[in-house]
Parts: sequence; structure tokens; C-alpha cells
Amino acid sequence: CKTNSNVDMIFLSSMEEGRIISESYIKCLQSDDDTHEEIDISALPIPIASSLSTSAMKLLSHSYTSSPLSKSVLLSLNSLLVNRDGGLFDNLPWSTWSVDPDMKERDAANDVVDAKYAMGKRVAYQRFMGKDWQGRSISLTNMAKRLRYMLEADEESKKDSGSDDNMMLSLSQRLLELEITEATMFMAECEKNLAIANASEKDDQYEVEQLEKARARLQLAETSLGELGGTTTDNQSKSQSLVLSILDKLSEQENPPPYRGAIGYPAKLDSKKEMFEDSVLPYSSPYELLNEIISEQLNSEVIGCVLEQCSLLEGNLVVGGSLLLKRKGVERTATLAGETVSYSDDDDDYGNAGVLPRSMYVVECFSDEAIGFAMTSRLPILVQREIYERAATKDVELDVMQASNVRNETKSAESLSYLNRIPVIRLFDDIADLTTQVEGERVLSKSQSRFIRIPLMTNPSPFDGPNQSSAASNGPVFSTFNPVASLDEFDTLSEDDKVRLLLKLESFKGALPRPRAVKSDPTLLDNMLVPLIDESVRRQYQIRDAERRGDFKEANALREEISPRQRALEEAQAAREAGLEERALQLEEEAELYKALRADVTQK
Repeated sequence: CKTNSNVDMIFLSSMEEGRIISESYIKCLQSDDDTHEEIDISALPIPIASSLSTSAMKLLSHSYTSSPLSKSVLLSLNSLLVNRDGGLFDNLPWSTWSVDPDMKERDAANDVVDAKYAMGKRVAYQRFMGKDWQGRSISLTNMAKRLRYMLEADEESKKDSGSDDNMMLSLSQRLLELEITEATMFMAECEKNLAIANASEKDDQYEVEQLEKARARLQLAETSLGELGGTTTDNQSKSQSLVLSILDKLSEQENPPPYRGAIGYPAKLDSKKEMFEDSVLPYSSPYELLNEIISEQLNSEVIGCVLEQCSLLEGNLVVGGSLLLKRKGVERTATLAGETVSYSDDDDDYGNAGVLPRSMYVVECFSDEAIGFAMTSRLPILVQREIYERAATKDVELDVMQASNVRNETKSAESLSYLNRIPVIRLFDDIADLTTQVEGERVLSKSQSRFIRIPLMTNPSPFDGPNQSSAASNGPVFSTFNPVASLDEFDTLSEDDKVRLLLKLESFKGALPRPRAVKSDPTLLDNMLVPLIDESVRRQYQIRDAERRGDFKEANALREEISPRQRALEEAQAAREAGLEERALQLEEEAELYKALRADVTQK
């Protein structure tokens, strides 16, 4: 629904009421009668930020219709999902949960590399950009596998065509020539690495083993090409058997990738179904591809999609989404009494330190992303009780007039634009006040606290502090905005005050935590704000915190590192408490001098 203020609104209802509205909408599109019964339901209104509105509606429309998409269409939609700052794709645990069974993302000390050097997110992004698409790989192993499948199909259909045999022999010879070229290049690289190891007097055992493998690979390819060159199509069964044997050798992978697109591994070997069926229309939306990547690359499954309160500002009801990930076990096989059985190894972290099967992870995202993923994955959407009780639901009905307009513009229900396939509904009353409220605006009445507000995407002007306008050409080079002047003033700040201060500070670049996170860790806001406030207040806070923890050694060390400015401020406070006002003013002037010197790069 689009309101009078041009704000897109999503309405959530129960599955039964949603089914009723959907059936009524389809019936209205298929009927030539302009009079239809208006179906009424109750729904929870969720506004979408204008900066996300276009992409959100496109993604939700395809999730709702579930129609298979071609690769070109899907790639154009993928960028709408992965290029959202602070959204679902950014918040998934790519660096810590991407499986690494061969420990490739470790340094020389066998420690996990820093998150910014991990390849997990890059691999996932490349998958969304089309890398390692099912059945589209042109790697040597997949080309050999494709020929193998084609030969099997010919044998099943009993098509004994000499031209087909010649074609298969020719293609097999060409693949072997490519294999010889690759094996030669690999052997040359191994010889180079061995020479470097010998020159630096390092242990060359690994390089020697790799060189032996390269030589064996080259010898096998040359032998197979010689055998194939000596065959003719006269003995069909013998030539076909030889071709199949060679193709099987070419399609073998000594170190198969743990998941599609993994860097440092060969391309994943496609199955027959992936190569000839799934390669055409495998996905209906970017969320379906994301679900597959989560399952393969993170070895996890999404077990819940949640809508929760995501604003810490007093009286502001803002809805955000969350997905709950659960780590799966590692599938193993064993032979017992001659029978092969499968089981899940719950003690293997799959190369991710500390991430064992059944581990949980909450992925924060936008509300429309949680809804779209839930529709694609056929999961229920769980709404936080506080949201439902405060915002309640609104009475809505199918917009019959709009549905009739859509019907008149299209030839049939099947030819509907994807944007017109979601039923359009309308409210009984005006919702201008509901949708114009933005997160951060002061709550003027109790009724306003019941409105779900438009999420705050950037720091707007109401949060700008003094001397923070980027347009002010005469402002100081270094911000002099000092929101907290003393430790006592810091202690009087409410949760709402701390959030507003963070939004005012230019130096704050991160994302605000959600109430759920602050509830589990009450010091979270303090830890974010303290590094950004004045040095004198920050030092006093750190000293007090160390003393409360009983770490007097750290408290003494902090006192010894007090700057001249802070020392002057503390002496000024002590002089004022002793009634020495003149001395206090002198010390405060001295502190101001030290403060001015901080912006001078020539001073220390």
C-alpha cells in the first residue's frame, strides 16, 4: 500500500487472512465484473524507508510470486540485495562461519586470519554476481563430466550414429590436449616453487610432492591421448568404453571444493540434474540463492525470521528484522557390518574455531528482508509481543478499484507485472500521521508512541550538534563539540540521551545496538560512547571502572597517564571545593590552553 505521503507500507496478517485476500485479488483480476465483495482483514502496518522502498518492493514481489527467474533477471535483482549497507548480506557471519575444512584461512602460526582478510564474504558476493553458476562452468572437469552425461544419454536412447561417435572422440581428444597444456603449466609452476625453496634453503618436501603429482598428471594425460588416437569408430563398444574411462579420469577431483565458488579450489563438479535442469531456472528470488549459500557455505540453516523493536529512543517504535541461524552437523559415513550408514558429526567445527553444530547466531537485517526471506523459505514470521501490543493491527480491505485498474491494463492474470502480483489493500481511516513519523522525532503524545515509525537510515539535521554542519566553511578543522563536561553529568544521562549523543557525534560511524543487545549487555552503550567523549571525563570513567572491578593496578596506571589538561581540571575542581575561586579560574584557563594546543600538530 502506498500512502498519501508517498510512503510504501507493508501489511502483515495471519496466513489464513492472507490467503483470503490473495484469492479475492486473483478472482477480481480474472472476472469482468466491476462489482466485487470487499474483503476485510486486520493487519500490522510496517513503513519502509524511502531510500529502500524501490529495492524492497522489487525483492518482495519476486519472493511473493515464487516464479523461476532466468540468470539475467536474477543477476539484476541480486545487486539490490547485496548492495544494501548494514543489511542482511553485510551482517551474515561470513568471516567466522564460512566452512574451512582445509584450514586455508590461517596464518603461519595456525591462527585464524583477521576478519577483513577472510574470503567468505567475497565468495558469497561473487556467487551473487554469477560465479560458479549451476551447469554453466567451463572448467575442464565439468566439460568432461558433461560429455560423460551425453554419452550415457546416447547409450540409454540407443542412438548408434557414427557421426556422434566421431564427435565424441574429437571432443575427448580436445579435452585431453587441454589437460596436457594445464598439466605442463602446473609442472612448470611446481619446478619454479621448488627452485625458490632450494635457493632459500627451506624445507622442500611439499614442493617435491607437488612436482611428482604434476608429472604423474602429465604422463596420464599423454598416455590417454595416445590410446585414444589409436582407436577408430569401427569397434564402437571399445572406443566408447575407452572414452568413458578417459572422461572419468578427467573429471576426478583430488581436492573438491567445500562449497560453490570457494577460492583456492577447482570449480564444483555439477551433477546431471544441476547441469541439464537446474542451470536454466534454478532460483525464484535472490533470497532463494542466499538460502542455498547459507546452507552450503555457512553449513547452517535459518530456523526463524523475527520482527523486533530496533530503536533505543524513548517512545519510538521502529521495526527491524532478524534471522536466527543454526549450525548444522558435518555429514559422515561409516560401514557397519557391511552396510554404509550416514550420521552427523556434532564435534567437528568444520574449520571454524568455536562454531560447533547447534551453535546459534542472530543476524540483524531490515524488516522487509526478514519478510522476503520468510516468504521464500516458507518460514513463519514471528513478531515481538511488544510491537503487536503497542501498534496493534489496522482494519484493511482489498482495494477493488486499484485491482480493476490493474486488470484493465493487462490481458490476463498470467501476464501481470511482478509489482502488480501482490494484492493492493487500503485502510479504512487516514494514516498520514502514522507514516510521516520518523525515528528520532520527539514523542508529543501517548498515541504517537503507538505508531510504527519510518527507520532512521542516516543522521538527519535534528541530531547535528554545534559546529557540526558540513556547510559551515568558517568552522574549526577539529570538532570542538563537547557534549559531556564531567563524570557526574555522564552518570545522569539516560539511555535515550546516550543514543542521541551518539547520533550527534561526527566521530561515531558505527551502527546503534538494538534493545535486545543492550538488555543482555547494559554497558554496551557506555562502551560505544566513552571513547568519543572528552579525554578528562573518559579517564575518570576508566579509573572508576577499574576500581569497581578491583583492578587497582590498572587504576594507578591510568592515573599516571593523566594529561596536563586533565590534571589542571582536577586541581581546579579541588580548588573550587576548597573555596579558592581565583586559583580555580587560573587552572581552568590553563586547561583551556592545553585544549587549544591539542589541535596544533606541532605540540605534544
